[in-house]
Amino acid sequence: MWGGREVAMGVKGAVILVAVSVMLAGSSCGGPSAPRRESTVKVSLRDFRLTVTPARVPAGWVSMDLSNEGPDTHEMIIVRTAAGDGRLPLRLDGITADEDALAARKVDSADTVLPGTRRTLRVHLEPGRYEVFCNMAGHYRAGMHTELVVVVPS
Repeated sequence: MWGGREVAMGVKGAVILVAVSVMLAGSSCGGPSAPRRESTVKVSLRDFRLTVTPARVPAGWVSMDLSNEGPDTHEMIIVRTAAGDGRLPLRLDGITADEDALAARKVDSADTVLPGTRRTLRVHLEPGRYEVFCNMAGHYRAGMHTELVVVVPS
């Protein structure tokens, strides 16, 4: 038979168990205090072609998984743009983007991505439009760029 002390201890234990269960359930329901998951974007670098999948992600931390699938060395630069139209200012050579003119809008970059290699770049992105491009000699102008749209998380 249970005495008064054992019953009281059992009730306290049950109350603590319920409280912990409620706290854990609340933290996994995606409420305002729940941490958001990091998005992952796959970036494929090939000669004169750069793709990002998906091309639309929620704002916050984004893991950019780069894969150089071409025979040449590439790089990846991310700049914030007003209208992701692929019209970045060019250097005097007319074939590469003017990185000095873009410095204030640059988010991050991965230089020297060797053929057949993979790299991950983790960036924090605010809502807006971004141009993702390779600026090796002639690559940007030859079409090695794409838009990434970052939206307000729902």
